[in-house]
Amino acid sequence: MSKFKLTSMLLIGLLMIGLAGCTSLPAANTSKLKVMNYDKEKRYFNDKYGDMFHAQNGSIKIELVRPKSMKLDKTASNYVEALQQSIEQEQLDVLYLRIYEYNRLSAAGFLLDLEPLVVRDHYNIDTIYPSITSFLREQGGGKLYGIAPTFQRQVIYYNMDLFDQYGIEPPHDGMTWQELIDLAGRFPTDGDEQSRIYGGFTCFGLDKESPLRELGVRIGLSMGLKAVNLDTMQVTMDTENWKQAYEQAQAALSTNALHKGGFNTNEDFNEQQLFAKGRQAMLIADEPSWAYSVLDYIKSGKSGVKPFRVGMVVGPVDPSNREITRDLNLNNDYVYAIRANSSNVDAAWELLKFMQGDEVASKLARRPDNGIPTRMGQTSGYYGIDLDGFYHLTSVQPSNYYDDSDNNIVPDKFKDKYEEIMYRELTQVEESRKSLDEALQTIQRDAQAALDEASLAKKVNGENGGLEPDNGMTTEMTIHWDDFKTVPFK
Repeated sequence: MSKFKLTSMLLIGLLMIGLAGCTSLPAANTSKLKVMNYDKEKRYFNDKYGDMFHAQNGSIKIELVRPKSMKLDKTASNYVEALQQSIEQEQLDVLYLRIYEYNRLSAAGFLLDLEPLVVRDHYNIDTIYPSITSFLREQGGGKLYGIAPTFQRQVIYYNMDLFDQYGIEPPHDGMTWQELIDLAGRFPTDGDEQSRIYGGFTCFGLDKESPLRELGVRIGLSMGLKAVNLDTMQVTMDTENWKQAYEQAQAALSTNALHKGGFNTNEDFNEQQLFAKGRQAMLIADEPSWAYSVLDYIKSGKSGVKPFRVGMVVGPVDPSNREITRDLNLNNDYVYAIRANSSNVDAAWELLKFMQGDEVASKLARRPDNGIPTRMGQTSGYYGIDLDGFYHLTSVQPSNYYDDSDNNIVPDKFKDKYEEIMYRELTQVEESRKSLDEALQTIQRDAQAALDEASLAKKVNGENGGLEPDNGMTTEMTIHWDDFKTVPFK
């Protein structure tokens, strides 16, 4: 063998070794992110975010981890400390949090402030629904510690064909409960129960056992009213504002324009939804996931009626400030944050940016019943609903009925007794056996006695008296209107 051939073979061999070495380099640069997850099958996260992220970020691998804290009693006094300990033991990088966990952990300095990363990367948060970023900052003590890629809010769907048929002007953004009730009352109330038209408002109709209570509570919560004031531990029912809410409900029910019935487990699920059957003009839906199942049923033609056009507006608004609705909801949507002492901050931030980005938002917008994307500017032609409508007006968290954001201060024993008292007294009003004033005074007296008794028992016996904290957006928030960008009416 010549020296030339020998040299050539040696060079080729060295080159191949070098190439082999090069192919192994990316593995050394791969970041491994440990992401908090509650889903045993791990499909929820991967279907929404993980699969898309992996396809575009081969150098970042995600490991989904179910923390031991899942088994903790959420009302335990040491819950926050135990949650922190569990997260630290697992060395989680990205945290998947309910809003009350986000609130507590950010206050404890356990979460990474994202604001410096936003500034460093010139990351655009201006096209995120301002109500969301403002809320997360409020919950973080003025700083942004997390992102929420999706949210829910209450909207009003309406049957455009019914409004045209009866020559009635359809609803618009920013209507109060009273205005919506008046609008519902413009539809005819004649005809039998099997064929007549109703003005609104719920899927299966107001609870026929206690429609006054249900509608009165809905109206009161839109006004920011509460049943208990935790500062004074006083029941608040015998007040002018609650009286006004129940007077509105009383007047609305007297018109016979609102469907009453409630869900009956012995009847066909879809057959009970009068809006889907074209017999109800308006439907107030608390979550898009529920409403879109109704729209699917309409579109399928299984309702026995010709599919009709559906419009959507936001409301009802707080009559004291028509710029806001009290309906911002993260019950089924979570906040994602980065552990403050994570060693993979840059990789974790890349994941959060992707989850809150346009590409993911565009995917979510195709089927908004999985949660409305918080990143605005996406379009969805599903059933002709303009996705932009979900961002109209400023949405704040709903009022907590018991003013108890962690659901562990007001004893459950009181809540059960309170419901009994409310049902007893308001039923007498509906049956004309007692005036509304008398009923509210009795509720105030008897409910206050029940609250005092339950609170004393809890104090003496150390009873917890609470269930798992409400996952919704119910923590008190001070609204700074200058923080919100103007989102115009339709």
